Amino acid sequence: MIRSTNYISNFFSRFLIVLVFMGVETSIVAQPKSQHGVLDSRSFSLEHDKLALNGDWGYFENQFVQPIDAFSLRSSFIEFPNVWNKTNKSGQGYATYCLKVILAKQTDSLAIEMPQVYSSYQLWVNGKLIGVNGKVGKTLAETVPQWLPQTVAFSNSSDTLEIVLQISNFNHHKGGIKDPIYLGSSELLKYQHSIAFGSNITESILLGTVGIIFLVLYLNTKKKKIIIYFALFCITWAIRGMFSNLYTFISFYPDFNWNVMVKIEYITLFLTMIWGILFLGRVLVKETNKSIKYLLVGSNVFFIIYALIMSPALFTKGLPIYLSFSGFLIIYSTILILKALINERLGAGFLTVSILLGICIFSYDIFTYEGFFTHYPIIFSVGYILIFSLMAVVLLLHLNIIKSKPRASNRLTFDDLYNGDNSLTKL
Repeated sequence: MIRSTNYISNFFSRFLIVLVFMGVETSIVAQPKSQHGVLDSRSFSLEHDKLALNGDWGYFENQFVQPIDAFSLRSSFIEFPNVWNKTNKSGQGYATYCLKVILAKQTDSLAIEMPQVYSSYQLWVNGKLIGVNGKVGKTLAETVPQWLPQTVAFSNSSDTLEIVLQISNFNHHKGGIKDPIYLGSSELLKYQHSIAFGSNITESILLGTVGIIFLVLYLNTKKKKIIIYFALFCITWAIRGMFSNLYTFISFYPDFNWNVMVKIEYITLFLTMIWGILFLGRVLVKETNKSIKYLLVGSNVFFIIYALIMSPALFTKGLPIYLSFSGFLIIYSTILILKALINERLGAGFLTVSILLGICIFSYDIFTYEGFFTHYPIIFSVGYILIFSLMAVVLLLHLNIIKSKPRASNRLTFDDLYNGDNSLTKL
């Protein structure tokens, strides 16, 4: 039995500091940007860092231009990456992008890191097709969507790269591409991809294992609801980890139905919110407002039903509404934790750290979804493992499996004022 939680608290505090520093961009090398469809990278070392192919790209709206013609035809220019909804409210359509990259020298082994694209693409380098997701088309019937972020290595025998990217979208509310495409040495990008991929799998395995352990604990104890809520919380998020961001599950099963995958991605998010709300309501019974709790649960049930019934192109339109709703959920959770701290509830300190960290990670997730930040998978993996670990400690404290030393209360009471000093009664 553990008699004190001081060691655990110190460990997680230090871990949180490490996580914060992980979120800081370590590279201070200036990243050149393309102008009028040409990116001059001769001042940039691709051997030591990856280059974001940002800036002005040649752009052919509602046209599929072949690589042999892309650099000879007159094109417009557009800031890249870009989401079509900024100019096209429906986000539906297709387009061709082209970019010429001037290298410092001929580099034999290069790679391109492709993020999630809405919702299918074909990628050429120097006239050679090197990357495909799904099937691009000019109509919904012709298009096959797929989300499989990948790092594609290719051999190069020139000091200039001609990159052509065709994108089509008729299946999602958003169209285009929101995250940068990166160019770098094959060794560097493959190493970074393996780290991200490994961290994502580790997160899902660890959380899934923790969930199963607590599920067994629930079945072999008095079956307290708080245990099953936490078990389902962990298992649901473990599943979501395989069906979001890096879409690790799709790496193993590329032909998995895209519509089902998208529904799993968002429904597991809504379910996680439900289990989290119910778990928090059991931990902080006296602080929880039952009406608000069931309103939040009911709202998430509504979004689940909506996602099950509607096509991804329709239900993803409602995501901005859900993001606003999630903001209210974060505020409500913060208020609960502050009340628990004031009332000195058991485990309130751990919950405070987990909620604060959750706010940071969830906000980062929202901003990356909206295209404001670059997605770094390892930040998500480490962050979510830490959040669930803190909540597991809180649960173990409530189940009396981990014992915490009772400490003197800092709250001022009637006895403190009138019975604490006998001399006062003599006056």
